[in-house]
Amino acid sequence: MSRFSALDLASLPDPSGVGVLDYEAILEARLTELEGQLGEVFDATRVAEIMGLARNVAASPMRYLNEAAAARELYLENRINKAVRSVFLATATGDDLDQIGAGRGVARKVLDDSDLDNPVLEGDEAFRARIQLVVEAWSPHGTEGSYVYWALDADDRIVDVAVYGPNHDLDPPIPPAEPKMVVLTREGDGTADAGLLKAVYDNCAMDTRRPVGDKLTVISANPVAYQVEAVLRVTTPETAALVQQAAHEALQAFIDGRIRIGRKIYRTSIAAALNVTGVVDVELIQPVANIDVGPFDAPYCDDIQLSLQSITGGWRDV
Repeated sequence: MSRFSALDLASLPDPSGVGVLDYEAILEARLTELEGQLGEVFDATRVAEIMGLARNVAASPMRYLNEAAAARELYLENRINKAVRSVFLATATGDDLDQIGAGRGVARKVLDDSDLDNPVLEGDEAFRARIQLVVEAWSPHGTEGSYVYWALDADDRIVDVAVYGPNHDLDPPIPPAEPKMVVLTREGDGTADAGLLKAVYDNCAMDTRRPVGDKLTVISANPVAYQVEAVLRVTTPETAALVQQAAHEALQAFIDGRIRIGRKIYRTSIAAALNVTGVVDVELIQPVANIDVGPFDAPYCDDIQLSLQSITGGWRDV
């Protein structure tokens, strides 16, 4: 197993410099400090009078000032949290992630530049994964991560890559020094054409990027088509159109996140994705079973059909 596979960035805890944002705690701390400062100047009766206004009278200028100050402190804490997160690969986003990538010689891909004013750029998560992989690419010893990185680098249409060797226990087994690379594209059903496969091979087969003794084979992932058909039961037909749209968007996001080589599709996960706010029950008609996907395959949803059924919830839904 390659080193990059062992580290899940999403599982890392927040950096210790990231604080908890709690407006009420900040306000209470400010009021407590104010009470202590007043006690050094006024007697107890006067302090109690002032603090009564600050704590209990919403229209009091003293209350307004402390609330405004607490809000400003909260904004500052949030800004500090963002600044701390911006310097770590696991938590940086947007332009900050671009800066980290530049430090490792990796640039964000332009997926579609047909509109020069609003080009479609590679998302943060895919870019983050490539930045993490680039360390593997510095190795000339043919690690799994190195092959994956250079394959992704070959063409912007590639969405996933899998590399297999003798240690993956496949049937039939992969011979030593004959790695097999599987490529999945973001176009159509994911099948890579001959031109794309050649581009990937040429980018990976340089002697500076793979062991000279490796006999690399590059093939396309085999699409495994499936369909989703479901009946969504709702109790508020007035909002049915909005519920259906939300369910469709949630399902599409789930499907897009499962466009991976060797990624099995479970019926329970599909039903969970469809169970958005407003849906009471999900009757999943298709697929009738889990979608088994082999090591050289990738799931591909070619049809979605969602229908709604209004049900009566009785007095509990009043």
